[in-house]
Amino acid sequence: MTLFRSALITLCFISPFVSADNDFFDNEIKAYMKANNVPAISVGVIENGKVTFKHGYGVYNRNSDQAIKDDSLFQIGSQTKVLTSIITLALIDEGRLSRTSSAAELLPDHFQAIEKNVLKNITIDTLLSHRSGLPNYPSNVTRVDGDAMKGGYSEAQLLTALKTVELDHQPNSKFAYSNFNYALLGYIASRVSGKTYTQLVKHYINDGVAVNDVYVQLSPQLQKRLVTPYRKDQRDVATNAWDMGLLTPHGGAYASIDAMLELMKKQLIAYNNHSADKPTSPLFSSQVDYATGLYDGLNYGYGMFSATPELGLYPQTVYWHGGDLDGFGSEYVFAPQSNSGVVLLTSSGGREFVMLGRKLMRHLLAKGSEQKNNQ
Repeated sequence: MTLFRSALITLCFISPFVSADNDFFDNEIKAYMKANNVPAISVGVIENGKVTFKHGYGVYNRNSDQAIKDDSLFQIGSQTKVLTSIITLALIDEGRLSRTSSAAELLPDHFQAIEKNVLKNITIDTLLSHRSGLPNYPSNVTRVDGDAMKGGYSEAQLLTALKTVELDHQPNSKFAYSNFNYALLGYIASRVSGKTYTQLVKHYINDGVAVNDVYVQLSPQLQKRLVTPYRKDQRDVATNAWDMGLLTPHGGAYASIDAMLELMKKQLIAYNNHSADKPTSPLFSSQVDYATGLYDGLNYGYGMFSATPELGLYPQTVYWHGGDLDGFGSEYVFAPQSNSGVVLLTSSGGREFVMLGRKLMRHLLAKGSEQKNNQ
């Protein structure tokens, strides 16, 4: 039994929604949606490792009165990076990748010596932790800000971008968030495994972690469950899901609120079981925390940001990632110390949506602290 699978033996069970504080979450979300003209949000809250609040608000489409449900699908944007991290760490766990392997070593058939010299210091570690020096997007990606990405992104385009790339900084010299990092990780994972990214998600996420209702491509039947996205700058204007091709590993997966809550419960177990003398797990995405250099207390591990109390956002260390596709948005925030977290999925994201996630998480932690003090 691999460390990856053995870490999943202990599971939480969903409890009835017994939180006495459900009115707070309900009122905050309704007020946010009204103030910001947001068509749909799915929310889930975890307390003490159990789901205590879960609800869908709004409709699939402004032209319909069909209410969203627990199995409604949203594109999760950069939350996909957490999935790509889990897949990459599972391949490392299996010995098929190494944190120190370089892009030049892993893709030997595609590059000349001069190109390999650029890529030789770009390792799996620097890609996972956003310290590779790669720009945010490949130079041959064109998209009008606010519009959905269309037409996919091919292997030929990805390899052309790598052959002509100019690094923004020397690998391992500093943190700089880059979507290109995780697109390349997904491509490398496909190369070493012989599986497409769709197959990798099925093997390592749906089957390996037992988190279902996460998809890369949607069948006609699944398309019926997809909520219509709306532009975040004009929330009455419908847009489309992003068609990302080989860029999908950085931000193109789809999921329901149930799927993201199940993933969070299992990540909470992995984070709480971690210690220097216990095996790690691909679910423990912050096996290494690197300071971002942006703010004191703000770090990035492997697929997950962390904020210590020094940052001032939360009273205890909190881990998160989110996503924004100029339409769909996601927020995924949890605190291992209190075994709690919040998941939000929406069909129209933006900065205000991020702030809503933080507000709900701060309230959750304050509530937990108050209950502890009263014991």
